[in-house]
Amino acid sequence: MTVLLLTNGDSAADLLKAAQDRGRVEPWRDSLLEGPLPPLGPADDYQPFREIRSGYWAGRGAGDAAALAAEYKKRDELLAAHQDYEQIELWFEHDLYDQLQLIEILTRLYHAKRFEGVSLVQAGDYLGMMSPEQLKGLEDQARPVTEQMMAIAELAIKVVTDETPLKLAEFVSLKPAGFPFLAQALHRLLEELPGPDGLSRTERQMLYSINRGMTKPGMLFARCQAMEAAQFWGDWGFFHVLSGLQYCAQPLISGLPEPVEIAIFQDGERRKAMLQASLSLTAEGQDVLEGRADHASLNEINRHVGGVHLTPQTLWRYDVNLAEISGPR
Repeated sequence: MTVLLLTNGDSAADLLKAAQDRGRVEPWRDSLLEGPLPPLGPADDYQPFREIRSGYWAGRGAGDAAALAAEYKKRDELLAAHQDYEQIELWFEHDLYDQLQLIEILTRLYHAKRFEGVSLVQAGDYLGMMSPEQLKGLEDQARPVTEQMMAIAELAIKVVTDETPLKLAEFVSLKPAGFPFLAQALHRLLEELPGPDGLSRTERQMLYSINRGMTKPGMLFARCQAMEAAQFWGDWGFFHVLSGLQYCAQPLISGLPEPVEIAIFQDGERRKAMLQASLSLTAEGQDVLEGRADHASLNEINRHVGGVHLTPQTLWRYDVNLAEISGPR
């Protein structure tokens, strides 16, 4: 029997390869919670999606845009050839990073009308931190994916990539059948919208932790990860957000030796200097943390949460305490 196993990244893929010998294992490499996330078009026209995503990562320094687009195209072609595989197994975790990948893949299979021979392992723990033996023990948890589940996944992708967060807010109040972790994960995405203080939840946790004495970036990363019910940030994404708090018009923090870019993680000395820097809040950062100032007003916002492009003209906010969304005025 020909089997294709898809999972969240290289670490989990390597472990799955070690745990079994029954099929081809491929990682799904994309952090969909970062950068612009366009609608996922029909199966015969994924080019706009891959161009936008590859362009974003090229701008972040992850590689040449054309080479990255070629990698996305290979992935498209892999699923387009789904009939080459009698069984497709999806291995994904409970966190936001994985759940976004999961609904993307299921939507693609739905577009391809691949309704038979698809199964899903949804782990409540981190696959990349398991042993091959532990992963093999999860095989019994595999459940068939139904056409209804794929339709739910397509709806989820549509609300995530919508240009406003209103439909996403409605969706997270549901309990979609077959997806025990999806609503919680997408609620966490909603919390990346700026709050009344102009901060995303991640940014707020950073400022709070620095103010409480967690001033070394490496320790800050660990501390902020521990504040998550399901950890989803990789180091590239986390330190990119942290860098944005310093390298802006009115810095909220100081202490980083240089703007964080992906190349730092391939340079031992630069990475060490970053991780061992001593961070502190600026006066503006203290004002924002204590509710006297608004980060989105001090620093002209320009970032994405799913399909929502946050700018001064399209400034959507989510009040975590009140669970309320407010839109552009």
